[in-house]
Amino acid sequence: MSQLWVDPFSGLSGDLWVASFAALGAPEAELKAALRKLPFDDLDLRLEPAMRCGLEGLRAKVVIGGRVDEGSDLSHIEVPAGSKRVASRRTVGGHQHGYSWKEVDAMLATHLSGRASELARTAFEALGRAEAKVHGMPMDQIHFHEVGLKDSIADMALAAVGFIALGEPETWVGPIATGKGTVKMAHGLYPIPGPATHYLLEGFETRPGVAPEGKELCTPTGAALASVFASRRRAPERFIPSRIAYACGGWDFADSPNAVRLVWGTVPAGGGLVQIETNVDDATPQQVAFAQERLLEAGAVDVWVTPATFKKGRSGWIVSALAPSGKVESVQQVIAAELPTLGIRSWPVHREEAGRRFIEARVEGVRVPVKEGIWPHGTTRNPEFEDAAQAARKSGQPLRAVQDAALKDAEGQDDAS
Repeated sequence: MSQLWVDPFSGLSGDLWVASFAALGAPEAELKAALRKLPFDDLDLRLEPAMRCGLEGLRAKVVIGGRVDEGSDLSHIEVPAGSKRVASRRTVGGHQHGYSWKEVDAMLATHLSGRASELARTAFEALGRAEAKVHGMPMDQIHFHEVGLKDSIADMALAAVGFIALGEPETWVGPIATGKGTVKMAHGLYPIPGPATHYLLEGFETRPGVAPEGKELCTPTGAALASVFASRRRAPERFIPSRIAYACGGWDFADSPNAVRLVWGTVPAGGGLVQIETNVDDATPQQVAFAQERLLEAGAVDVWVTPATFKKGRSGWIVSALAPSGKVESVQQVIAAELPTLGIRSWPVHREEAGRRFIEARVEGVRVPVKEGIWPHGTTRNPEFEDAAQAARKSGQPLRAVQDAALKDAEGQDDAS
């Protein structure tokens, strides 16, 4: 399966997501058809080449009532007064607010269908939860004000349709540039990234990026969509590119391109292993043993426990796991849930793997597969333990005798061939 690496070296926003998928081949006709389904009669989409610091990419512009949206906040977006198709803005606590989360969710559920509706609604729900957390209130009371509602709703819908048009590829996102300095919002002056954006970026690798002070490179809409599209919240350790494209944002900085780099290709098979460890000195042996089982269930390819002595003479264990890079998050979640640890270490490792095959040996009529590891200068053979144990119970023979018999049967098959 093809995979996508989104490299947001200059941030993420809703229009950047739309331009990204269009740059990778999402049909313009499908995107515009999705826009026409929304309950607004004054929206259009323009896709056109743009240049940023000598770098050419695709720019996506949502047109509202003939005016091109340039990524402004709601406070700078005019909502047509008296429109029958658009809810009026409301004032809460001295600030102008637009749709509630429930209104947006109902709108997307009504006017989009299938998977596109599901993705767009999930993104707006993530945004609503972040806003509710920031303001300390239930989601039902949230009315979006820091994001422009029409263009954000359009971006959510267009991005969802574009992602589906590309086949919903496994997507790696990161590291995400957020900007630096402060930005003025409806409630005051805040550090970049803004509070809601910061909550939405939990689990992602972030960095300030190269941009003038006071430029919020990653917007709440961009972060919300990232939280939905990202299969992996980091850059891949290794990647084989087959196609590269760029999407351009609305800013034109003097010293760095406001763009997103898109790398279509594959993560090499067998690569990207990560070793994960934690020190434990106050868990019971049973808890550690149970954690080992859960770690294997979570996708670790190997788990081992090493006795150790820590500071002040405390005895305990080093619990280690080896996992594919795509399973790191689930393995870390198990460690945090099952063991009383305050820290988890991880680092990428490279593992040379033997070629493998199974020889169908039989002992006393019971199937006992023998796993063979094939190296350039030799081989290793080991009967599968669970099958050998089952044969030992059934035959009444010692386990070691069954294992020896399985190896002899495997050797006999080689001699016969």
